[in-house]
Amino acid sequence: MYSCDEWAYNYARGKARRELWHRCVNRTGQALPIEEFDALPVWVEYPDRYEIECVGGPHDGKRLTVRLTVLSEGIKPQIDMPVDEGVAGLLAATDTSTPSGMRTASYQPLLNEHGFPSRAEDGAWRYRYLR
Repeated sequence: MYSCDEWAYNYARGKARRELWHRCVNRTGQALPIEEFDALPVWVEYPDRYEIECVGGPHDGKRLTVRLTVLSEGIKPQIDMPVDEGVAGLLAATDTSTPSGMRTASYQPLLNEHGFPSRAEDGAWRYRYLR
């Protein structure tokens, strides 16, 4: 039995695939089989948050959810995350330029070959390590 959220998620994915199929048929003028669109990676956006996948640096491969404070702000141009260096790293970090003394890692959206922000297969935005 589906929960309400699970049903809504599956319904939205199916609707997105049908819309994609409809647009492809209209644009190409060919009778494309709708069954071939069932396996395409389609994701559902949430208006108050988005998922990111870190590429490179100390958080490589980690995923996190970024909450939007203002619904119209979109994806952030840069995200700074604290680096867990253990107790020895915290004691040695007193000479850093950050006010708290904690070292951070900066990530920005990873662009694809066409210059647009890239996504993982499940729809997470991919962010690359800066420093």
